[in-house]
Amino acid sequence: MRAQRSAAGGLGGAADSADAVRSAGTVDPADTIDPAEAVARRALSDFGIAGEADLRFVNRRENVVFRVTADTGEWALKVHRPGYHTDGEIESEAAFLQTLAGAGVGVAQPLRRHDGSHVAHVTDAHGATVQVSVQEWLPSATPLGSSPDTFTGRGCPAVADLRELGRTIALLHDCAERSGAPAGYDRHAWDAAGLCGPQALWGSAAHLPALSAAQRTILAEAEEAVARDLHRLDRSPASYGPIHADLTMENVLVSGGRIAVIDFDDCGEGWYLFDLATACFFLTGHPRGDRLVTAVLDGYRAQRPLTRRDVEAWQPLLLARALSYLAWSVDRPDEEATRFHLEHLLPHILPAASRYVATGRTGWPELVAG
Repeated sequence: MRAQRSAAGGLGGAADSADAVRSAGTVDPADTIDPAEAVARRALSDFGIAGEADLRFVNRRENVVFRVTADTGEWALKVHRPGYHTDGEIESEAAFLQTLAGAGVGVAQPLRRHDGSHVAHVTDAHGATVQVSVQEWLPSATPLGSSPDTFTGRGCPAVADLRELGRTIALLHDCAERSGAPAGYDRHAWDAAGLCGPQALWGSAAHLPALSAAQRTILAEAEEAVARDLHRLDRSPASYGPIHADLTMENVLVSGGRIAVIDFDDCGEGWYLFDLATACFFLTGHPRGDRLVTAVLDGYRAQRPLTRRDVEAWQPLLLARALSYLAWSVDRPDEEATRFHLEHLLPHILPAASRYVATGRTGWPELVAG
């Protein structure tokens, strides 16, 4: 997990926790919130929102998110981190959301500007151009759970909610397989190269400075083994296509037993099982992890079959997801999330990585076809 989302209810689709333990850290309002708020305020009119609308800070992680309240509605406004996504990539995210909404998947729909686009450009106090996008606010909803608390056994999502999460992920994948990528879809690929190659999107777990020589060797060998096995996986439309890629509990909202999925900041193309692996990884640390993972898989299986190809993909993708969180921490030594990763995730991942190199299995819960 990369980020720890606020537990406040009703976070919108743009509310950003592209991670499951990526912590916000300490925010100096004078340095971060106020300049971002000025940018957000200037962007409102581009989306047809009154300039005097109420603007409330929600969180700052990779992006800065505000809740916008006006007479005409409520929205989640995102001030994007510089240089991470092109306009085309943000438009691709919006197109994916619209496709999913049309298929009945619970998502926050994006708001268009006057010209029909989804990205506003605002000049900040330093003369830099900043991207801003807006999505609907999802009221009366709360996150499914806390990834850190669940992993360490301090908390536990309801089993019924986990089953519904599995069903919702299956609906998302049914839509992705049926519709394919939207026209002009331009997003990162969470494939073998994107997960474990030299140019992996989040880097290499083996580069963590805190590792001993023996630990570094284990993780490097695991990354090589996972990359090798991922190259063998099926990439037909039945197995590979548009995915969310960050389905941690903080990015799943629950309201009255219904599930909505938010924060598509990391969406791209990849194996559908990567979404399931992401949804399940933090459950594997819980004392009742087997039961919790089974609930997600059962919910998925009730909507969409799990095939032998999925069984083949499960273990390498589950370990690839785990390694990616360590890799994310390499360049963020001072983050709260990194401290969590080193203290809790690393001891959980090292024996699984060593076992995988030797046997091709992690020792974490298995997936059964059906």
